[in-house]
Amino acid sequence: MRPPGFGEQYQDFLFRYSQMTDEELLKLAREAWTLSDSAWDALEDELDRRNLELPEAEAPPPVCLPEMRKLVVLRRFREIHEALLARGRLESSGIECFLADENMVRMDWFISNLLGGVKLLVEPGDFTRASRILNEPADDFDADTCEP
Repeated sequence: MRPPGFGEQYQDFLFRYSQMTDEELLKLAREAWTLSDSAWDALEDELDRRNLELPEAEAPPPVCLPEMRKLVVLRRFREIHEALLARGRLESSGIECFLADENMVRMDWFISNLLGGVKLLVEPGDFTRASRILNEPADDFDADTCEP
């Protein structure tokens, strides 16, 4: 079963392919993994119309999965704004950190306790320094003059 609009897409691709050179069509055929079903069907028909041999497809590029990182929970916050302030403080000090369960609590703040709050995660090597930064008292700030 074809998805809705398949015929219109097919016709659009067929028109586009009719405007392309043989070399451009053959290059597309070698990169078959990049094409949708309607694009591939139109390409095959255009290659047949021009009596061009279908080239052997190249292998798709390898997929590189991101490396899993071992992060530790530095703090837990019931309120999102507290977690955001702590994250901002660490990031401004050059420590990479992440918030876990932030979006879940945003959607339904009532489940914050159930999830264990919003968790502030850091690399194990940054734990001591990050903890020290968050334990320091915040400087007084004069909002009128924007100076400490």
